[in-house]
Amino acid sequence: MQSSSKPLGKINPPQETKTSRNPLLKNQKMTIDEYVGQKLRDYREKVGLTLLDLSERVGVSHQQIHKYEIGQTKISMGALYKFCKIFSVNPNCFFEGFPFDEEDDGTLLGNDIAENRRFDKINVLLIEDNSEDQFLIRRALEEFESKINFYCFYDGEDFLNFIKRKVNITSIPIPDIIFMDLNMPKMSGGEILKSIKQNRELQYIPIIIVTGSISRQDIINAYKNFASGYIRKSFEFETFKKNLKTALEYWTEAVVLPHQAIL
Repeated sequence: MQSSSKPLGKINPPQETKTSRNPLLKNQKMTIDEYVGQKLRDYREKVGLTLLDLSERVGVSHQQIHKYEIGQTKISMGALYKFCKIFSVNPNCFFEGFPFDEEDDGTLLGNDIAENRRFDKINVLLIEDNSEDQFLIRRALEEFESKINFYCFYDGEDFLNFIKRKVNITSIPIPDIIFMDLNMPKMSGGEILKSIKQNRELQYIPIIIVTGSISRQDIINAYKNFASGYIRKSFEFETFKKNLKTALEYWTEAVVLPHQAIL
C-alpha cells in the first residue's frame, strides 16, 4: 500500500549539514551533488522518515534515495520538486550554504555548466549573399545589450571551405550562433545546413534560418535538417528587428548554449 504524499508540514531548514560541521571539510571540496544529498538526508532524518518511507512518497527505489543522499546520482529537477513538496521547503534551501569558490564565478563544481550565465560577447555568423540584407541585419542588432562579434560569408561554400582548411591566419572564431539565408549561389541554404550538421566540429551550433521564403516545404525541410529556428524577412524593419532580437535573447539568456557545456 502506498504511503500518503501529503506534506509533513513546514520544517526549519537545517542551518548546516552534518558533514559541513566536519573539520576535514576545510581541506577538501564537496561536489554540489554531495552537498544537496546531505541536505536531503538531514531533512529526512529530521522528520523521522526512513529511506523506504521517502522512496514510497517520491516513487523511486530506496536504493535510488540512498544514491541521492551520498551524492552518487544527481537529483533531477522533478525529484527535487517532489522533495520540496514533502518537506514544505523552497528548492533554494537545498543549496544554501554551499561553499562556492569566488574564482568559480558562480559556476558549479566538477563538470557542471555555468548557471544563468550572460554573455559578454556573442560570436554571430551570418551567411547571406545579399549585401542589403546584410546591412539590415547588422543594423537590427546594433542595439542588442550584449556585445556582438559579427562576421559574414557571402555563401556557405566559402564558409565550409574555410572550416575544412582550418585556416589559422585570421582571428575568426567558431560562431556561437549562425544566421543563414536559404536562397544563395553555389550551394542552397538547405545544402549548407545539412553539411554543417554533418560536421562533427560544428553540428552543435544553433542555426537560425533568416529568409524571405514562407514555403511550407522550405520550413519543414529546414527543421528536418535540424535548424534551430526559422525567421521570415519582414518588410517592416521594426518587426524584423524585434524578431532577430528575440531569437538572440532566447539563445543567449533563456537557454544554455552547447559550447558552455564543453568549455
